[in-house]
Amino acid sequence: MGFLKKNILTLYFIYIVFAIYVYSILQINEFPQKYVFTEWLINYQGGFIRRGLLGELIFNISSIFNIEIKFLILFFQLFFYSIYFIFYYLFFFKIKTNFFWLLIIFSPILFIYPLLELMSLGRKDILVITFFLIYSFINYKSLNSLFFSFLFFFGLSTFVHEITFFYIFHYLLIFYLNKEIILKKKISKFHIYIFLFLIIFLLYLNLYLHDEAIIENIVGSYNYPDITIYSGAFSHLEPSLTNVLLGTLSHATIVNIFKYLLIIILNSFPFLYFIKFQNIKFFSTKKIFILFFILSLPVYALVLDWGRVIYINHNFFIILLLMYFRLNLIDLNYLNRKIKNLSAKSKLISFILICLLISPDILSYNSLEYFPLFTQFLRFSHGMIQHLILLY
Repeated sequence: MGFLKKNILTLYFIYIVFAIYVYSILQINEFPQKYVFTEWLINYQGGFIRRGLLGELIFNISSIFNIEIKFLILFFQLFFYSIYFIFYYLFFFKIKTNFFWLLIIFSPILFIYPLLELMSLGRKDILVITFFLIYSFINYKSLNSLFFSFLFFFGLSTFVHEITFFYIFHYLLIFYLNKEIILKKKISKFHIYIFLFLIIFLLYLNLYLHDEAIIENIVGSYNYPDITIYSGAFSHLEPSLTNVLLGTLSHATIVNIFKYLLIIILNSFPFLYFIKFQNIKFFSTKKIFILFFILSLPVYALVLDWGRVIYINHNFFIILLLMYFRLNLIDLNYLNRKIKNLSAKSKLISFILICLLISPDILSYNSLEYFPLFTQFLRFSHGMIQHLILLY
């Protein structure tokens, strides 16, 4: 049975990676108009601007080696998706796959989400998640290596997308767990001063220096007649914080809040029901859930793409969960007992409700998608058959 489960998971990962590669390759036909590409075109040609690091890197590589930008973007997208799935797979390959992990793995807001909502495919979210994933799974041998790893991955991620600031507590929790449980070291004043300097410097860049950038010069650095300062991601670089909040909150209706809250609760059920902490003070399932739920709220207020926010939040939460398991903070006897006490009928109902029933649209005001895994498989299979027919 265990061998069968491992093969199912392997096939599931292969299917997702293959489908992501296929869709990513096909969508370059929509370059540069599609929103996802305009996000990757933001560079420093008009001065420092948030989200501009990768765009500047790609711009210069393209200029030096005469490589089409769309192929460089495709390379970076596929590279980071590959790293993301390799890290996750290596973890799941080592553990005993039980019902709890099946609920996590087949969640429609985790691995499969970019395929369920193709508007989220190829977004810089994958880099933000992957940087945190790598940072979390490094085996640190000293406090300095842990500290400078935090500076590097958190700092680099903020240059890719400013949404990283909202996940600083996730980074700090990984830092705390490594420091207290593995390294058992105390931080010095030097570490605190460097940390404060980094945060102030990053906030200065994103809140002040960003406003000095000339977006027209960034757009003008490319010879794309269809792209203007009002196209795709470029249009989101200038609005004030107040305008962003008002625009997002205008769509925060009771219905929209309820349906996304339902998805959050359903996908949090495995953690809330099966997980119990041990061997560490102040940790409890409810406290951890409430803390990170509250920390996620500001992102929903600033981003209209609530489907993306759920996807990012859930990834960060699951990465933390994996860290708890690595550090033996989870009571495995309690977990196994809770699984054993569930009847086959209860397991089937739970799996349907959590994994098979609904997934969120990328935009908060759009309808939910029903039976997402099944409909995505049909959609992808139909598309592949059509392309094979055209080839022959």
